[in-house]
Amino acid sequence: MGPITGRGDAARTLSLLWESPTAGSDAGSGLTLDSIVAAATAIADERGDASVPLRAIGDRLGCTAMALYTYVGGKAELLDLMYDRAYAGFAATRPISVTEWAEHLLELYVEHPWMLDLAHARPVLGPHQQDAFESLLGTLLPIGLHHADVAAIASSAFSLAAAAARTVVDARRAPSVTGEGDEQWWADRMDALAAAAPDFADRYPLSSRLMGGDESAVPPPGDDAPIMERAARANLRRALELLLAGAAGSDRD
Repeated sequence: MGPITGRGDAARTLSLLWESPTAGSDAGSGLTLDSIVAAATAIADERGDASVPLRAIGDRLGCTAMALYTYVGGKAELLDLMYDRAYAGFAATRPISVTEWAEHLLELYVEHPWMLDLAHARPVLGPHQQDAFESLLGTLLPIGLHHADVAAIASSAFSLAAAAARTVVDARRAPSVTGEGDEQWWADRMDALAAAAPDFADRYPLSSRLMGGDESAVPPPGDDAPIMERAARANLRRALELLLAGAAGSDRD
């Protein structure tokens, strides 16, 4: 389990989240809340880990770790700030569909993979993520769905995008970690599986049907993206299309 958001002091955290990015600047040091959060986010992106030591941030900004506490309160508050600021600009260009919104969110998570490791049982409640949520509602509410259905689809869009992004991140990481390219890995495993389980299709007819034929669930080649990345992206779009179609066709009063 990764770090849990929402652990900082409530009043301090919410004040930091909702104040101006340049608030609390020190003309002498040049430090601002915005510069500290930006440095922490850059380090998290480089490390792939949200647990950024304050000393590392201080080294990057040319100050001591203790100097940062004046601005961010503590590591718990900083984590919430990093998470919310990552959404800055997300809603600047409003997507025209729910699937585009989810694909936009997927790209955000791929750009900042450490966001996928955070536990969100306690939401951050910051303005930038709220802007993103508002933009999603702006695509859903005009459809005329029941509010309960809108809430369910919105929650699912977040979850599905995060799950797809995790697959994309892992699929891109696998070749460098294993030293074996994606296409070669699948070719070797399929050959080995055919030799080890020649009766696979007979034992698992439903799985075999799903993976073969004209309606195969396996995404066709067409770019250099790993197979699992192509599948994750295609499945994200299809799952949301099915959710929307099902909600639109329901007979809810």
